[in-house]
Amino acid sequence: MVQMQAEKILEIGIQLTAERDYDELLSKIIDCAMELTGCDGGTLYIFEKDLLQFCILKNKSMGIDQKGTGDEKYPPVAMNEKNICAYAAIHREFLNIEDAYSSSQFDFSGPREYDKLTGYRTKSMLVFPLISHEDKLIGVVQLINAKNEAGEIIPFGEDCEKVLRSLGSQAAVAVANMRYVQEIADLMISITQVFTDAIDTRIPYNYYHSRNVYLYVKLLVDYINSQHEAGKIDKYYTPAERDELLMAALMHDIGKLVIPNDIIDKTTRLGDKLELVLERFERLSLLYNIDYLQGRISKDKWIEKKNYFLDARERVEEINRKPRLSEEDTTYIRDMAKMNYTDSNGQKITYLSLDEAECLTVSSGNLTSAEREVIRSHVEYTEKYLRKMNFGVRYPHIIEWAGAHHEFLNGTGYPRGLKGDEIPFEARILVVVDVFEALTSADRPYKKSMEEKKAFSVLEDMVSEGKVDGEVLALFKEAVSSVQNDLKLFVHHEEDAWK
Repeated sequence: MVQMQAEKILEIGIQLTAERDYDELLSKIIDCAMELTGCDGGTLYIFEKDLLQFCILKNKSMGIDQKGTGDEKYPPVAMNEKNICAYAAIHREFLNIEDAYSSSQFDFSGPREYDKLTGYRTKSMLVFPLISHEDKLIGVVQLINAKNEAGEIIPFGEDCEKVLRSLGSQAAVAVANMRYVQEIADLMISITQVFTDAIDTRIPYNYYHSRNVYLYVKLLVDYINSQHEAGKIDKYYTPAERDELLMAALMHDIGKLVIPNDIIDKTTRLGDKLELVLERFERLSLLYNIDYLQGRISKDKWIEKKNYFLDARERVEEINRKPRLSEEDTTYIRDMAKMNYTDSNGQKITYLSLDEAECLTVSSGNLTSAEREVIRSHVEYTEKYLRKMNFGVRYPHIIEWAGAHHEFLNGTGYPRGLKGDEIPFEARILVVVDVFEALTSADRPYKKSMEEKKAFSVLEDMVSEGKVDGEVLALFKEAVSSVQNDLKLFVHHEEDAWK
């Protein structure tokens, strides 16, 4: 018998340490305690906020199996010594009661009232605390009505106390360890939020982008899991995998922390260089006026130059903000860049610098090829910073997924030009969501937002071009359609949207 109990305790210990789901772990603790003692019922309380919070209630003969907290029928137990569970918790003692109705040490009015309502009879009771290896109170287990082989209610024997001490110790360690793991996971998530907040201080629109990518990915992952549970697809994300992908979504753009603001926030071709160009035009106009007054140029020449710079100011301001340039615009800027003024000392002042001319001749968008490369480098910086963080075995793919959020299936993406199966499915999710959020975002300083229908059309074109995953896009469209307008995206700093 002793050998069988020892083997059973060992088997139970393996089960408890192997369990990864918190609720299932708590349920197994009660199941194991009831199995070891052959009792009819059991209740588990977890110690939180200075109260014993109800978590699990099971009763074989009544067919009860209830889980969770917050049920009004089972309010938390105050740490009052008149309550047997609280007493066991306060004094760290095993309490073995032969008959609850004949005991005067504790207040059993609650069980008696419950018995009246249900017709049940609470008799023998064994209550013991769960104490961690750090001597911290984890919770309390309450067992009722031990039974013999004939099904008769009997007192809990001393041998029950011995095996339950071993179970209680293993259970407390298992719960404490799982809590530590969850605390570490919560810490990692909070760190990602801090990183995203840091980006906010430099790039307000990217703050919303990262968080909205997070919300869209969360929507898609949960939709994929719901479709799996409905038997429609094979793909499924465990809680750890889900957390890992959400963290990758939050951290995919942290490399933008080192991208200069004058590039990342550039809303026109010249950006903050426009003021310098216009001031130079004003100065050159004045210099030509001085030349006229001092007789170095004719009046007609002065009027010609004055009108030229008035026109140049207007044309440059127009070209600076145009979505696309014509060949005429480009020729105008290139011709201007060849012109210069020579002062009385022989010093030349160019109408436009080479850098300014390059900015103003960008045919589409606002960035020069060099500036685009600087922007693209944020992915490499993202990987660099993430590699400095120890994600361990719990989150082994964050760097790989976040570092591939600009890779396209046909190899035209960056930074590595990955193709096809070289791009993980999770990275493909980030690609689709990243593009969609950027297209539909209303707070980008350099473009107008796009309607969802048009954004999906752009992504469908990208599928046709072999850039993005059609399966991911189809699932994402279904996920967005399933919530319609119920998805609460970030527009202002709304901390509750994290939940």
